[in-house]
Amino acid sequence: MRRLRDALRPVRLSLELLLGRKLVLFAVVDALVVCACLIDMLFGSNGEPAEIYASVVLLPFLLLGLPALSGLVDVERQAGCLDLALSSPSAEGYFVRRAGAVCATLAAQGWALVLLAWVYDNRSFPLLAVLFHIVVVSLFLGAVALFWAVRLRTTGAVWLASLATVLLMKRWSMANPIPPRLTVAYGPFLPGPEAALAWLPSLAVLAGGTALFFLYARRRLKRPETML
Repeated sequence: MRRLRDALRPVRLSLELLLGRKLVLFAVVDALVVCACLIDMLFGSNGEPAEIYASVVLLPFLLLGLPALSGLVDVERQAGCLDLALSSPSAEGYFVRRAGAVCATLAAQGWALVLLAWVYDNRSFPLLAVLFHIVVVSLFLGAVALFWAVRLRTTGAVWLASLATVLLMKRWSMANPIPPRLTVAYGPFLPGPEAALAWLPSLAVLAGGTALFFLYARRRLKRPETML
């Protein structure tokens, strides 16, 4: 247990630094969203597994993930110590680790909810495909937020630009990895060939976009004078 606490401590510290006194508010809102999603999953999903992903993953990611990621750089800018953070030898890794903490939290929560839904619904959707898709979506949100955070000066502007980017790529960023139960055959762990042909191109575009946004953000971090 102590080792687990030590491993999670950097994540907790990153979240506390990003959200400050809003951390409790975010935790309460997240708990309410999760409870609402679980209630909808248990009583209002009409037996369609494809609805599970939208309710337990996309809603928390967009409602809480993007606002939490929007302050990746603005925390230091408001404190007046951005130049010190950028001049440190590990400045790039400092901001990347902060984004990674939020992405890991989002992915862990998404995994837990999807695993619960998979067990409750008698393994009625391809679990591994959904878990992998959650990781890619969380990394995509982190890369997009970091891309805009190193270019824009306020948290609100970063949030608005990140949300607009996600919506512009809605076809891929909000693609549902769970195919309709009645039209496509799939197994409990992996989708069948027909479902995979519809899912993998979206995943490839999303992964490619994640890499591009991250590389351009990293390029900016290597030129700190452009961020001051």
